[in-house]
This record gives sequence, C-alpha cells and structure tokens, in this order.
Amino acid sequence: MNPYVEQLTIPYQRSMTFLSYIRGPLINDWVEEQAQWLVDQVTGRVPHAKENLWATIETRFCQAYTDTAEKQKAQHNIRELKMKGDDLDTFISQFQSVAKKAGYDLDGEATLDIFQRALPYKLVANCIKFDHPVTWNDWTRATHHHQQEYIYLKERVKGREQRGGATKFQWRNALNNRNPNAMDIGRTRACTTFTDEEKRQRIQSRLCFQCNQKGHIARFCPQKHARVAETSMSSTLVITVQTNGPVSTAQKAQALIATLHVETEEVRDCFADELFSKKDFLNA
Repeated sequence: MNPYVEQLTIPYQRSMTFLSYIRGPLINDWVEEQAQWLVDQVTGRVPHAKENLWATIETRFCQAYTDTAEKQKAQHNIRELKMKGDDLDTFISQFQSVAKKAGYDLDGEATLDIFQRALPYKLVANCIKFDHPVTWNDWTRATHHHQQEYIYLKERVKGREQRGGATKFQWRNALNNRNPNAMDIGRTRACTTFTDEEKRQRIQSRLCFQCNQKGHIARFCPQKHARVAETSMSSTLVITVQTNGPVSTAQKAQALIATLHVETEEVRDCFADELFSKKDFLNA
C-alpha cells in the first residue's frame, strides 16, 4: 500500500484497507477479529486519525505471521530430530524446546510417539520392557536409567581391553581350539575324553584329569562331584550338569562354553563379534 494516498493517510482507513487484502481459510477469523476491534475503537470515540490503530494492527499481524511460521517450522523439524551418539541429555533438551515451539503437549500420545522414533530402537525396547513409561517424565527417567547402564557396560568392556583382559581375538582362539592350554577361560574342560597323547601330556605336566589344575590328581579333585558332560543326539546338543548340590555359576558358564565348542567356527566367531560389538545399544 502507498501510505501517501489520501485515503491511507488516516490510520483507521489504512488498517481496514490492509485487512481487506488478507484472505484465506486459515486467517479469515483473525481478520474479522481485527476489523471488529477497529470498529469497537472508533465506536468508543477513538479518533480515526489515531496512529495507534494502525500500529496495533501492524504489530498483531507480525506476531501472528511470525508465530505461525515458527510453529509450522518446528512441527517439521521435530520429525527430523534423532539422538546422536550417546548424548541423550542434549537430545531431550532439544526435543523439549522444539516441541514447545510446535505447540505440542509433551504428554500427548503423538508427541511421545515422535520421541520414541527418534531414539535407538533397543533403548526404547528396554524402557518399554522394564519400565512401562506413560508420561513424558516417565520416558525421560527411563531413558536416562537405561542409557547410563549402557554407557557403564561399554566403559567396562573398554576398560577390560585396556587392562589386558580377554580380547575378542583371544576369545576366538579359545572357542576355535580345543587345546585346554590355548586360553584358560574356565577351571574345567567341557569334555572329559582324552586321546592317548593328551593323557601323556597331562601326566608329564602333572595336570588333574578333572579340572586341568596342578597339585592333585583326579581321584582327589575337589570338583570330582561336579562334572559337565556333553552329549549329542541327532543335530540337537544336550548339556548335562552332574552335581550333588545346586548348579553353580561356573558350571553354568562351562555348559555354555561346551555348546559353543561344538558349533561351527562361523558361529563361534559371530559370538565373539557380538560380545565385543559396540555398534548399537546392548551389544557393547
């Protein structure tokens, strides 16, 4: 509009002319509200030439247009958000800010669905499995808990590698080699059948035929009543733990190792890869 046209020099007429140019299903109600406000002002004896009439309409239009544009942009951007790396705190803060600009209720079902889709799948799965979160606060509390557990476990694995603990390479060698001297990953072998050469070597090394340790013979072995045996029927492996008392943690671990020994090398290598993988949540 040209403010120097005589009709537009009067703030009231300028405002009404301006509103007459604005059309659209999403803004018609706003235009009617502003026009009614102008009529009420002049009916209340506010002069048509009062500059505040135009200044108010101009300010309201800028606010409405800016707010609408920002809201639409936020509604688009929130669907593009993704948690990056392990930085959960930054992601939650950013999501909360964008959701507010988008006019979304944080406890709303749609908002929480968008939040879940932006998180690593296994982090969401753990939250649902163990915590059953419903509200926004439930979700932020649960994600923090499980993310901290994940980081702790990852650091444990990293620290063990740095301290010279069993590496993935050593695990692969141990699982692919039945020689009990390759790497001592348990105090007893999963299989107690020996070749003549193995028997000769054990006798020379003074190793117990039961637990692989020095200092006693099988007859006096402290573990003689806890034996792990493996049998195979068809393609199904059956592991039997024979013991006079409850099955110990070590015996359960030995039974697991026994199952790995009879698998293919590909399966054993995959097991080692999964054990040391850090590519996604829970595999660290």
